[in-house]
Amino acid sequence: MKTLPPPAFATNVLDRADHLRTDPEILGSHLRSETSKCLLFASGEILGNDIGDIEWISPSSLRFLPVHETIFLGLEEGEMRYAASLNGTPHEFDDMFEGAKFRDVRATAMKLTNIAQGASHPSLGAIAQAKSMLAWHESHGFCAKCGCKTDIVKAGYERKCPECDTSHFPRTDPVVIMLVTNGDKVLMGRGPHFPPNFFSALAGFMEPGETIEAAVARETYEEASINVSNVRYINNQPWPWPSSLMIGCIADATTTDIKINDGELEDLRWFERAEILKARSGEATDLMLPPDIAIARSLLEHWLIEND
Repeated sequence: MKTLPPPAFATNVLDRADHLRTDPEILGSHLRSETSKCLLFASGEILGNDIGDIEWISPSSLRFLPVHETIFLGLEEGEMRYAASLNGTPHEFDDMFEGAKFRDVRATAMKLTNIAQGASHPSLGAIAQAKSMLAWHESHGFCAKCGCKTDIVKAGYERKCPECDTSHFPRTDPVVIMLVTNGDKVLMGRGPHFPPNFFSALAGFMEPGETIEAAVARETYEEASINVSNVRYINNQPWPWPSSLMIGCIADATTTDIKINDGELEDLRWFERAEILKARSGEATDLMLPPDIAIARSLLEHWLIEND
């Protein structure tokens, strides 16, 4: 069977180097070293170069900028790599970086995936790590126990409350995403925010005390009134909007009558294999498949190959 590349964001070239996070100089002299490089964000957008890749900048470039937070990402060939967020909107920093500007992260990821020609681009893992971590700091600046403003420790991988001494750690939310199949057909839905004719696999957050298989069955029934069995784990993907781990599965439908239940979806349909192939080749105008950066597309490709 043909081997598919890892999903986008699933490959990270950085060594996270957890042992260095407590080094007192990790956000000091190491950050100031000219061999160190930093990813830069403003209002959620990432600094990228003219060819569409991310732009690693020297920490000295941060000296006179309104830096909000800085975190350590890891090592690349022994050299320090960081990420920082700026106070301000992207347009406030126009023309400050020669040959680079702030760009939408999703658009950047799609461009990098196109550059990689179907493979997983090595920059995407660092993007997911940096964006998710900085988003966590943006929304968790105060202690959930006492409300006091917290401090960054462990180079960004922990926040500590100086008032009640509570530690807070970055979280990743597990999400099941499932391609439900029935012979030569797959079930896909579209939300009201999707572009016209765009359909994707069903997905939903896991609940406490729930297995992956149980979450797949529950979410499928909640959204479509379809019962499933034989849930198979296929692959997984970090998804930095804001910080999820997408757990990709394929499941067999044991019922086929669709009823939209929870109001989250605008439409749900069974699609024939021939329709999927036509859409993938660009011949179809009435069906848009998930983009290459989405694990839903990886699940579709896996199903097509598995049933070839």
